[in-house]
Amino acid sequence: MHLLPLVRAMWMKGRRMRIPTPGTNARHAVFGALDAVSGRWRWADHDRKLAIHFVAFLEQRVTAYPTGLLYLAFDGAPAHTARVVDRWLAAHPRVMALRLPTYAAHRDNPAERIWGLMKDAVAADRLEGSITDLVLAARRFFTDIAPHPVKLPLVA
Repeated sequence: MHLLPLVRAMWMKGRRMRIPTPGTNARHAVFGALDAVSGRWRWADHDRKLAIHFVAFLEQRVTAYPTGLLYLAFDGAPAHTARVVDRWLAAHPRVMALRLPTYAAHRDNPAERIWGLMKDAVAADRLEGSITDLVLAARRFFTDIAPHPVKLPLVA
């Protein structure tokens, strides 16, 4: 998440909408996973987006699903492709990593829909007072979000 406002295209009548900017950016990292069957969103946030934080998030997922194969889809974000993540995956053979392009569209990566909904609800076309306010708003959003089961395409 970035403190600098996310500006979305919009139609306007009358006066133009003004979106203030803080002048300098602040960031906060959020990792998320969508359970394809239940549609439940799991997330964790950190002050920085480091691969070790992502590995901690993966550990949480493995603990939540202790048996059987666990399929996880990753995009090409640097925290997902770091060597420490590769070593963690090698040490956890029941975790199957499905690598997506750096940016995968909503059709290819259903988690992108959740990120988009969060950005619409808490970050788009507005400026929160501080990164702390933005993080609190995102946490409320993720806590309250309804399940979004993944509709898998029929394979012929």
